[in-house]
Amino acid sequence: MHNSPSSAGGSDEAVHARLRRLARDCLDHLDDLVGRYVAEVSDFEDYRSTVAPEDLRDTARDSFELLLRLIGGLPLREELRAVPERLGRRRAHQGVPLEKLLQAVRMDFRVIWTVFLERVAPEELPELTRGAVRVWEAVEFHTVHVHAAYLDEVAVLAREQERQRTALMGRLLSSDGRDQQLVAQVATLLRVSAQDVFAVAIAPPASQDAMRRAVAGRMTGHTTHLQQHQGMLVLVARLPRGVEAPPPSWLEDVPCAVGPPAHGLARVPEVVRAAEAVAVVMDPDVAGPVTLTDAWMPVAAAGLGPVAGMLGDSVLSALDPLPPHERERLLETVVVYCGSGSVAETSGALYCHRNTVLNRLRRFTELTGLDPTRPVDAATALFAMRCRDLAD
Repeated sequence: MHNSPSSAGGSDEAVHARLRRLARDCLDHLDDLVGRYVAEVSDFEDYRSTVAPEDLRDTARDSFELLLRLIGGLPLREELRAVPERLGRRRAHQGVPLEKLLQAVRMDFRVIWTVFLERVAPEELPELTRGAVRVWEAVEFHTVHVHAAYLDEVAVLAREQERQRTALMGRLLSSDGRDQQLVAQVATLLRVSAQDVFAVAIAPPASQDAMRRAVAGRMTGHTTHLQQHQGMLVLVARLPRGVEAPPPSWLEDVPCAVGPPAHGLARVPEVVRAAEAVAVVMDPDVAGPVTLTDAWMPVAAAGLGPVAGMLGDSVLSALDPLPPHERERLLETVVVYCGSGSVAETSGALYCHRNTVLNRLRRFTELTGLDPTRPVDAATALFAMRCRDLAD
């Protein structure tokens, strides 16, 4: 075991024998390696704040025993084989950044190599240098397995956190928002303040994939959460400071219902219900977001239930005796005129003379008692049409 390079011929066997002797010697003085390692790693801020000194010493002791036995070709207890996986998963749970973990694990090489150099005579250095590859391979084997275990555990933790977030958000969306403990738990999982302002959008089944793509491609860097609820996909997104509506670029080509801003997480459930009301009455051919302001008429009409049909009939039944084509022309003229309030624009849109527009508006007034040129009457007429459409 103590053959010199000349007598051993520099063979691999001599190198392995030298490494085995050094490994056994270091195992007998394991606390020396652990102490050096702990002194080095304790300077890492991410370790000082998350890993207790006793934890650091214990994991270092197990790691060095594993490495020295691998380097020296010495027998391995079964529990030592699991050291890299235990270490990787433990540091993932503790929240140690991966780059710092790998830096700390690779420091094992420097500590072991430094101790080896201190324990060999100058004439043994060439032999030891030929063994550096074996030392590095052992450290890399350890590092790769720590890395893999860390990533596996991060994935497990992410899935568990997503399950918790989904379960808690489901409870919040189904609540009245008054459970402050539930609101605080959701805020913690989303990593937001319960007092932040949130955008709420709902995508019916046909546009759910489009919403997912929009969130993935346009909302990076923003806090978002997607949740299946009542057969629709709900998006809850924290708005940037000072912003009261989702930026147009977020959902510009996504057919979805957008609720008013939720000022605080506790308001999200009621805003979701408002957005659901919009989603239910959305035109299936819509090409982008629809707000409550856009859809208040169909939402209000839907909320009236059977009264909606009665209202529509009470306002518009006087038109029923007219021939269908004449009735449709009158209603179309009223709708187009109410959109602009301009006879000239209505004339241009319908390709007819302005006098024809005026005559149709006058005829509508004679039959219904509502004058489309008066804002109150115009609103009543439009709403009555929406109610009748819903009833039909």
